[in-house]
Parts: sequence; structure tokens; C-alpha cells
Amino acid sequence: MTSSPWPIGVITAIVTPLRDDRLDKAALAALIDFQIGGGAVGLVVGGGTGEYAAMNIDERMELVREAVSAARGRIPIIAQTGAIATRDAVRLSRDAEEAGASGLLIASPYAEPISWRERLAFYREVTAAVSIPVMIYNTPPSGILTMAQVRELAELPNVSAIKDSSGDPELLGDLIAFAAERDFGVYLGKDSLLYEAIVTGARGVVFGVPNFIPEVIAKTIADIRAKGSTPGTLADWAKLRPFLRFIETSSNYISLCKLGCKVRGVDVGEARAPYLMPEAGEAAIFTEWVETLTAPKR
Repeated sequence: MTSSPWPIGVITAIVTPLRDDRLDKAALAALIDFQIGGGAVGLVVGGGTGEYAAMNIDERMELVREAVSAARGRIPIIAQTGAIATRDAVRLSRDAEEAGASGLLIASPYAEPISWRERLAFYREVTAAVSIPVMIYNTPPSGILTMAQVRELAELPNVSAIKDSSGDPELLGDLIAFAAERDFGVYLGKDSLLYEAIVTGARGVVFGVPNFIPEVIAKTIADIRAKGSTPGTLADWAKLRPFLRFIETSSNYISLCKLGCKVRGVDVGEARAPYLMPEAGEAAIFTEWVETLTAPKR
């Protein structure tokens, strides 16, 4: 399949704005406007950063519909429709297509481990239920795919991209080489490997940090794509990477993304239990870092 439906650059895995434990539609619209203004080229809704594991089916479908409505065709909305039960993933996927989503990001069941035969059957059934492009979500909770398994999944109808959150540089390199062979979109899901991924040919990134610094991540990718590995791009990366590592090793990635939105002027509420917002010390360090990264250049 061609990767042409998948945009080049930053696809933000957006948080789910909540108020009184319900979807905050006004905050969702404001967040989408902020992303578009910051240079995001696509949005994933209902992903890991979007707290999908803490949402029910109806909430997830509502989120997709509201995001498509708020985007007004200005940016592709990609719905994450993975679920523990195949029937739920099919229902979510069909509903997202009907709602106007441009594509799907699909994680396979993430609770009790399933075999490769079961995983392949899951993807066969879900992808056969829709006609819009599908991105495979290679994420640790679902079990990391091998390169041979990715090749097999890439033969399924509509499958034309992958989000790789394995954190394995060797697998990432193999995926990028595979993509060059058959025009298959590779997106990085491990923040701190951004430089290596873009230099070697990844199509873009799909992760949560752009929720609050979309312009920083978009510029970093654009510079690397335009200039390659140079002393200048390496120096800029050396300033950004420690922050991304801080986020990756934090107490809760989702909560810091929500706090980051508030720091940038988009109040998306707090995380839903069992997730907790950061403690005061971590929040103070994080806030100072965000303000430094987004301070006007002199």
C-alpha cells in the first residue's frame, strides 16, 4: 500500500480534555487550533496519551466525532481504535470511518498476552471492516512486533504505515529500510530517538510532547529534514533531547502532557484516575523547562 495518505512531520497524539470527568469540547477545539497553529500535520485521538484505556467505547466514539468536527477539514484526524475485544475494535473503527476520520491507528489487544496467530487474526478482521488507511501501533503493552511480523501485516488491505514505540534502534532501522522498498510510512513513537529517526528517513513522529510544544518539534523535524545531520542540528538536538528523556522517565507521561497544555494556555483539565497529576517538585522542574524551550529567541 502507498504511504501517501500519511502526512510528513508531526502527528500529535493529543490528550483528551476533561472537565467534570466528561469530554471538554471547547478545550478540545482550542487544543486542535493550537496544534494547527504550531505546525502539526495530523492528530491522533484516543491514543495512549489520550487515555483510551480509561475511556469506555461511547466516550471514544464521541471523542472522534468531536475532533473531526472541530478540525473542520484543516488537518487529518487519525483515530486510535485498538481494543481488547476484536468486536470492539471493529465497532470503533467503523464508527471512526463514518465520522470522517482520515485514518486509523490500531493497537492490538494489550491485556492478557495473545499469540501471533491471534494477533494476525485480529488485524485481519479489523482492517477488513474499513476502507480508510491503517497505521499499525507497535507498542510494548501489546507486545513488540518482529520485522517479519510487520512485513506480514503490511500485506493486509489498507495497512500502509506503522507507529514504532519499541525504542529499538535496530528495529527502527529495519522498518525505515523496509519503507524505502515499498513506500510504507514509518512514524517514531519513542520521543528521544527523534533525531536518529528523521535523519535516517522516518516519515514523521507520533507522540504526546507536541501537545504543548508543537512548534518546537515541528521546527526540529523541518530543520533535520532540510539540513540533515550538521553541527547546527546536532547542537539544537542536544538541547532538546534531555527534556524528552525527562518526559519519558517521568512519573506519568500523560499527566505532564496535560500540565504542559495548561502552561501554554490551553487548559485541558486533569488526568482521569488511576492516572494522577505530577507532584509539585516534578511540576516545577517541568514548567521551567517548557518556559525555557518556548521563550522568544533574542
